[in-house]
Amino acid sequence: MSRIASHALITLGCSCVLAAGLSTSTHAAESAVSSSRQPFSESTLPHYLVRQTDSPITIDGRLDEFAWAAAPQIDGLTRILNDYGRVQQATRAKIVWGEEALYIAFACRDTDMWALYTEEDDPMWSEEVVEAFIDPDGDGRDYLEVEVNPLNAIVDLHIGSVSPEWVSDKDWDIAGLQTAVGVHGTVNDSTDVDTGWSVEMAIPWNAFAPTITGGGRPSVGDRWRLNLYRIERGAGAGVGASLRAFMERVRPLREQLAALDEDDSENRRRLEAELALIQEEAKPLFEHNSAATEYTAWSPTFQRGFHHPERFGIIEFAP
Repeated sequence: MSRIASHALITLGCSCVLAAGLSTSTHAAESAVSSSRQPFSESTLPHYLVRQTDSPITIDGRLDEFAWAAAPQIDGLTRILNDYGRVQQATRAKIVWGEEALYIAFACRDTDMWALYTEEDDPMWSEEVVEAFIDPDGDGRDYLEVEVNPLNAIVDLHIGSVSPEWVSDKDWDIAGLQTAVGVHGTVNDSTDVDTGWSVEMAIPWNAFAPTITGGGRPSVGDRWRLNLYRIERGAGAGVGASLRAFMERVRPLREQLAALDEDDSENRRRLEAELALIQEEAKPLFEHNSAATEYTAWSPTFQRGFHHPERFGIIEFAP
């Protein structure tokens, strides 16, 4: 896959090339879908008309092609877990399709951009990311997930099912995926005030088959299910690094617990007591991080977590 990090100091104001593409006008399984729900929700779902482009799009994070300027804009993502309707760091998005790929762009207002994970398929959902979930046939199974962080590191997953059993494959890759990030400020420096970051991605049509059922190059008039998300963690890189350190302390204890014989009650009590002490020590940081986090979605899930495919929005491929 191709990944490009763009660190040009471009503002998000109306005078820059980013504004032409995305003007400023007006997450990993956290829960599974109940087996009683249908793939298509009866609640109102957002619709988006995906315009086709005949001109090439360069994946560089700049969003300066005419195709982006001409595409309809999603003017905001909705907060889904707490403080509903109160979004401090706004997100805009656009989608375009072409002969070879589906293109998705995000522009994220972010006054303190940060990311610590740098390797593919690291648990980036615990930091700041944008995400796209795509389910071409809308059956709630065999859909793809792609995440990009401000350092242009990625996660790409195949989600086989969410209910009655969670099935996913982190080793599956989106063949030919291209992503790029434009950074408007400095990543991992909380001493300054950033403007934000932009993300551009290209998902080739041939990457869908055969795993992502119903995928492949669409025809005009076809409809797919899709959702866009963002996780914005306002607590910053310092808190993120501290929480990561706590998790590193917890991991070996949990592994030791899992390996214990059932009748080894003495060591079980000892390890559980050590875990409880670490968790109590970390509790204020976790609470602070949670309070400062915005989970937002194009199509609101109305419940905890992003993996609710019955709530994915509807996109229609237009000329």
